[in-house]
Amino acid sequence: MTETTTNSPSPQSSDDPPGRRQRFRYGAALALIVLISELAPMEITLVYPAIPHMTANFRTPQLGWVLTMVSLVAVVSLPLVGKLADTFGKKRVMITLAVLFAAGSLISATAGSFPVLLIGRALQGTAGGMVAVSYALVRDTFPRRWVPVALGTVAAGIGVSTLASPFVAGWFIDNHGWQSVFWFMFGYVVLLIPVVAIVVPESSLRLRQRLDLVGVALLGAAVGLVLVGISQGSRWGWVSGTTLLTLIGGAGFLIAFIAWELRVPTPAIDLRLLAGSALRSTLLAYLFIGFMIAGNGLLLPQLLQTPAQAGITYGVGLTATAFALWTFPSGLLTMVFGPLGGVIARRRGARLTLIGAVCAMIIGLLAAAALPEHRWQIMLLSAVFGIGTGLYYASGPNLVMDAVPAEQSAVGAAMLGVVGQLGNAIAVTVLSAVMAQNITHRNPTTGRITYSDTAFQHSFLVAAVVGLAGLAVAIGMRHGRAPATGGAEPSDVGMRHPA
Repeated sequence: MTETTTNSPSPQSSDDPPGRRQRFRYGAALALIVLISELAPMEITLVYPAIPHMTANFRTPQLGWVLTMVSLVAVVSLPLVGKLADTFGKKRVMITLAVLFAAGSLISATAGSFPVLLIGRALQGTAGGMVAVSYALVRDTFPRRWVPVALGTVAAGIGVSTLASPFVAGWFIDNHGWQSVFWFMFGYVVLLIPVVAIVVPESSLRLRQRLDLVGVALLGAAVGLVLVGISQGSRWGWVSGTTLLTLIGGAGFLIAFIAWELRVPTPAIDLRLLAGSALRSTLLAYLFIGFMIAGNGLLLPQLLQTPAQAGITYGVGLTATAFALWTFPSGLLTMVFGPLGGVIARRRGARLTLIGAVCAMIIGLLAAAALPEHRWQIMLLSAVFGIGTGLYYASGPNLVMDAVPAEQSAVGAAMLGVVGQLGNAIAVTVLSAVMAQNITHRNPTTGRITYSDTAFQHSFLVAAVVGLAGLAVAIGMRHGRAPATGGAEPSDVGMRHPA
């Protein structure tokens, strides 16, 4: 049950301009929050280029689960992570997630079998809640007028990861094998944990509630069964008893989850928050956009790293490092347009930022569907997609923070992460199935698969069509038309401030 107490002002509620020393402390804290929030995109962006190189060790057509496992765990754990952060402290949960990520990186780096690799990836997937916790920590600890731009700066940090990850992954993969990217992640987080523990402040806001482990279990079962049914449908047969039973079982668990959440006093995901159109429309748009981002991240490395050969027209045969050089504008412009998106949100409203994000991504996907081969073409479409990604990361948190009370900021941001990761998982599952139906050649020695032109064209177009649905939602949104304020006020319900 909840506990109602009297609140003291939160640090971010003051509009008094901070002094020079305070600005330095805020800047240092924000830099470290950005660095540790990199774990969430890093576990995806560093691994995308490694997927084609894993086939020699794990001869399985199910390598898409290296990505899907992360998204699945993130979807299941995000509600619990958000509730734990609001209950026990954002920074404390942030460090716990970092420790789990380190363990997962170590297991993945030393995995001798595909199941062990998936166990490591599952532990890494818990860091999917890192960005949500980072958004909430910024909301709680920064001056209100700084919050919209600070949230965009966290997005810029994700842009740094998008920019640097292909180069880092490319160098490690080309020189030390795919396992080295997991060793890099392990070293990165181990060095970062103690610095964050010392420098980053803890939020004083607390929401005391019981944890809804039953709801988390029901949601995990629902999402897991649905994703398994979609990913295995092409192998089992879409109308086979196994596929239908799996999908129906997932739907049944989802219905049970909704019924339970509406009945339990302290749900894992407060479905009543979705009763407001502001949060509901934002989450729906993010589901579609998550599909687009995952589609681009899954398809483009495979498109560009496939060597030229008979039967296809797209073969460029880039190394992992060359792929980074051809696509670096994406990360660079994500880094630039993250803070710029925050400025636009503060001045014109986050809805406009979101519309710009979706439009840019759709254009990038349509350009990729033409199977470009020249470097300038790849750099141009990467730049356009990077603009969209930066605006995307700036718009969502501003929309959510203005839609939920302060004491539920982590839960609200976690819900944003849930739908984004769910869109990611659905994209990888659906597009992997589309690709699997259009295989041109399978090398019996290396196990490497070559896909037809049609496989990439259809997959990019599917992602673009999903984006059109997201654009329609963004255009119709009533929320986010006014300038972003830096977060809704606390509601004085279920909150306490530790002394």
